[in-house]
Order: sequence, then structure tokens, then C-alpha cells
Amino acid sequence: MVPLRWGLLLGCLGSALGPGAQAQFPRVCMTVGSLQAKECCPPLGAEPSNVCGSLEGRGRCAEVQADTRPWSGPYVLRNQDDRERWPRKFFDRTCRCTGPGRPYKAIDFSHQGPAFVTWHRYHLLWLERALQRLTGNESFAVPYWNFATGKNACDVCTDQLLGAARPDDPTLISRNSRFSSWEIVCDSLDDYNRRVTLCNGTYEGLLRRNQVGRNSEKLPSLKDIEDCLSLKQFDNPPFFQNSTFSFRNALEGFDKADGTLDSQVMSLHNLVHSFLNGTSALPHSAANDPVFVVLHSFTDAIFDEWMKRFSPPVDAWPQELAPIGHNRMYNMVPFFPPVTNEELFLTADQLGYSYAIDLPVSVEGTPDWTTTLSVVGMLVVLVGLSALLLFLQYRRLRKGYTPLMETQLSNKRYTEEA
Repeated sequence: MVPLRWGLLLGCLGSALGPGAQAQFPRVCMTVGSLQAKECCPPLGAEPSNVCGSLEGRGRCAEVQADTRPWSGPYVLRNQDDRERWPRKFFDRTCRCTGPGRPYKAIDFSHQGPAFVTWHRYHLLWLERALQRLTGNESFAVPYWNFATGKNACDVCTDQLLGAARPDDPTLISRNSRFSSWEIVCDSLDDYNRRVTLCNGTYEGLLRRNQVGRNSEKLPSLKDIEDCLSLKQFDNPPFFQNSTFSFRNALEGFDKADGTLDSQVMSLHNLVHSFLNGTSALPHSAANDPVFVVLHSFTDAIFDEWMKRFSPPVDAWPQELAPIGHNRMYNMVPFFPPVTNEELFLTADQLGYSYAIDLPVSVEGTPDWTTTLSVVGMLVVLVGLSALLLFLQYRRLRKGYTPLMETQLSNKRYTEEA
């Protein structure tokens, strides 16, 4: 698990976020004047004219472009959710790189659609950048967990890494782990939905995993990843959790790893969350568990490998009729300044990082050179043996030996006397 994702070059990401920013929107924009003007284009640094870091070539103030193409999927709260046409509910002009929404159920801007891969990728990039600043180490990189073991045990759930189970209560983290006292927030989704309010950050109990209480699941295998990487289509209609032969849906885990749909089966990413059980098993609470980071880092590595193998055109991503939040040009919620799904539909090296891992190489349409060389070698040996036999036959004829086909064989059995 130890290999790391190498350092990021995030360009102008966060260029508009002043040093005092502690929230989703920069504090400098949280004034009556800015909200009335619907503009958030603060200067970077002390120079007032350095709007959005424009004097340093890092950004500019621009009109927010929000996707207006039709959506699909189970979305019935039109014009009620702040995340629609993000972030124009709050700002029409923001910094462009060169508030939170209500927690309704059945609205998922980061799962069950194409944006699953880009949303989580961008989340990891921001987290990694925050950790670099926190530690003062610009070369810090988030590690990944290669969960493709096919085993029935979490090999990173040890006290040296992400926490073993507590002997007296296996649903809790061992007291010998640094994560034993971690508390979670935003787990009471039903309560927030009933009150139609945002999570207020109140601690709601200790981090939990439940090895004992889970079913007989085993972690995904290397074969599962190989099958997933063989799927050539990035996504297929209806671009939802019932899409078939969709790389995205197979990776997310609503399809079998080979892309066939089975409503009773979870695979890859979904299977790992379910396998961990407890806090990690629910989308709204999973990010409380530090396993979330290394799990999604490896998921992103699989996505990157697929991007490198198939080099999909940009129109492989649906421009419209994906669930809300998942169209190609939709601004990912709640990231600010706005960034579209399309901007993250790139290989990792184009975004400034890479993975130190070799994933399965035998995918459909990709030559398996080891097998090819073996076949060629066998053919060469057969040709050589044939030539040798012909040469020996020629010598026998020259010396007067009778060919085998003309020999008169005895009809006596092996055990009989001659």
C-alpha cells in the first residue's frame, strides 16, 4: 500500500481564496455588497488591482458559465435546491482559473453517474493540497490502498496504519490506534432531511467499522479490475446506476466488474465500502473514515489507467441527459471557484500527478506481448524440429535404410514369444 501519488501542480486552484478563508466561499466575499452584486472576485494578496491573481496570470474575474442542458434521473426538486446551476444561486461572477445546498435524499451530485470519477478526483486533489499546507511539506502525497486482494480481511486495518478492531467491541477502532478517538459528523441524515437543514458539525459518535457484522463479502480481486479495465465505453445511457457495459458504472460498483447488470451484486468501489461496514458503508458518512482517502485514491488510479489505455474523446462524456450534476459541463458541487466535470476528464499526468503502480495489462484489444513471444518461440522450435527430421530422413535414405512406412510389422503381442 505504501506507494504514493506524486506531487501536484494545481496551477491557480485556490488563487482567489484569501489567507483568512475558512469556509466554502472566501470570507472576503461574504459581505452584503458582494452578495447583492452577486460577484466574488477578491484580490490575491495586498495589491487591490491583483483581482483573482490576474497580475500573476493565475486567474481572472469572469461570468459564471452554468450548464443549462436537460437532466435526467430521479430529480424532483427543481428550483428548490441551491446546487442547481451551481453557484449562480450566490454569485454570477467569480474568479476563473487559466454555499452549500440542502441535504435532500435522492439527489446525489457525486455518485450514480459519470461525475463519480471526477468529483472524487477533485476532492482528493483539494484534500492533498490542504495536507501539504498543514504539514508544510509540499511534496506530501496521499497514499493509495490496493484493495484488489480478493481476501476477506482489510490488510490496512492495523494499528500501525488505519486502525484494527477493538477486542472488547469489534465495531470500534483499537485503543492502540491513533484513530481510536476519532468522532464523526453528519451521520444523522434522516434528522437533517426531516428538519430541512444543513449538518451543523456536531459530533455524533465514534468512528465505526464492523468486521463481525458484515456478510460473507470478499474484497475485489485483480481479475475484477482486469474485467473493468476491458470495458471500452466510459458510460452508457441512462448514465445512472442501471447503465450496462459502462466502465464508470462497473468501477463505481453498481454493475458486475465485467459490465453486466445484476441488482443483487456490488463490485469494486461499492463492495469495498460495504465490506468495511459501519461509518464507511453510507455515502453521506463514509468520508469520516480515513480509509475513504486511500480507497478513493486507488479508485482514481484505476480511472487513470483506463484513461491512458483508451484515450477517450471528450464526447465520450454525455453532454446532456445525465442525472443532475453529471452532465459534462456541469459545475461540480460545491467546489468554488467553479470547475466543470470536463476539466477533470484527463489523465493524471495532465493534472500534474501520477501513480506508482502497475495494473493488469491484459485487456481486450491490447496485445499481450509475453504470450505473443511465447507462441513465436514455439513456432521457431517446431520449424527447427521439422527441419532436423527431414535432414535425418534424407541421411537414412542415402545410407540404404528402409523407410518406416515400408517395414513389415509382426502381429504378435508384446507378451508373446517371437
